[in-house]
Amino acid sequence: MALYLGIDGGTVKTTAIAANDQGKILAKTVGGSIDYKNIGLSQARKNLKMIVNQLLMKTEEKYFSCVCIGSSSLNSRATTRETENLISGIIDTDHAILDSSIFTAMQCMTESGPCALVISGINSMVAARNEKGKITKAGGWGHMFGDEGSGFIIAMEAIRYCIRAFEGSEPPTTMLEDMLEFFDIYSPQELPDRIFDIETQKSKISSFAGRVFSCASAGDVAAKEIIKKQAYLLAGTTKALIKDLPKDLAVGLWGGVFVNNRRFRNKFSEAMSELSPDYRIEVLNYPAECGALFAAFKHDGIEITDVVTKNIDLYRGVRV
Repeated sequence: MALYLGIDGGTVKTTAIAANDQGKILAKTVGGSIDYKNIGLSQARKNLKMIVNQLLMKTEEKYFSCVCIGSSSLNSRATTRETENLISGIIDTDHAILDSSIFTAMQCMTESGPCALVISGINSMVAARNEKGKITKAGGWGHMFGDEGSGFIIAMEAIRYCIRAFEGSEPPTTMLEDMLEFFDIYSPQELPDRIFDIETQKSKISSFAGRVFSCASAGDVAAKEIIKKQAYLLAGTTKALIKDLPKDLAVGLWGGVFVNNRRFRNKFSEAMSELSPDYRIEVLNYPAECGALFAAFKHDGIEITDVVTKNIDLYRGVRV
C-alpha cells in the first residue's frame, strides 16, 4: 500500500499525518518544532525522528511514496542537500519536498487558476498565484519591520495602548485590567521584567490578542480601533499584491487570527471590498498538514478527487 506523508512544521509545534493514495488518514502525530533555522538542525532532527517513529507505530508500512514538509522558516523550496540534511535516516522515501508554509497552505486551495492566500497568525504574510502558476509574496517582514494584522502586532498595539492609558495619555480601556491579569502582574511597570525576551515569549504575547478581541466584543472602543486598523493594513498589503489579478479572485484566509475571530475577518473583508466587491473571501477548509499532503499527492500525479477530499474531510472530525 502506497503511503504519503504531510507535515506542517510550525514555529511552535509540528503536525504530521500519514494517508493512503485515497486520502484516508491512517495516523496523526503532534510533536515539537522542526524549525532547524531557529532551534538548530540537531534538535530539529531529534524532534522529527520522534514524530515519524510515532507515526510508524500506527501504520503497517515503513516507506512513504512521497513526503512534503512545510516549514514556517522557509521562503522558498529547500535544496536537495538541505532536505536530506533534515530527513536522511529518519524518513524512508524516494521523493521529499521541503518548502515554505506558504507553498503548502496554498495547496489547500484545491481549485486551479489564480488565487491568493492571506495568513494571520503569530506572523502575517500574503501570497498570490497567477494564471501561469507563479507564486509571488508580500509582507512577512517580521515584527521588527511589518507583520501588520498578525496576532503579535495586535497584542503589542494593545499593550502599548494600555501603557499610555495607564499614564493618562489615552482614554481608559478595559484591556488594561485584562493585560494585568493575562501577564500576572499588578502594574504595567512590571512588564519589562515579565517580558524580558520578546523572541522566546512571542507566542505568549500573541495569545493576548484573544483578550483584545474579547474586549472589542464587549464594546471597548480602543480594542475595536486596533483590530480595524490592523485588518485594514493587512488588506492594504493584500490589495497591492493582487491588484492586477481577476476581480473575482478566490482569497483564502489562514491562521489562528482569521480562524478564531469573526470581527477581524469581517473588517478585512470590508477593506478588501473597496477594491472589488466580488472577491471570494473565505477561511481555508483544510489545516496546513493537509496542504502538505495534497502537495505530496500532486507530486505523484494523484488527482484530488471527490473521494480524496471526502476522506480528508473525515480527518477533521475523527481522532487518529
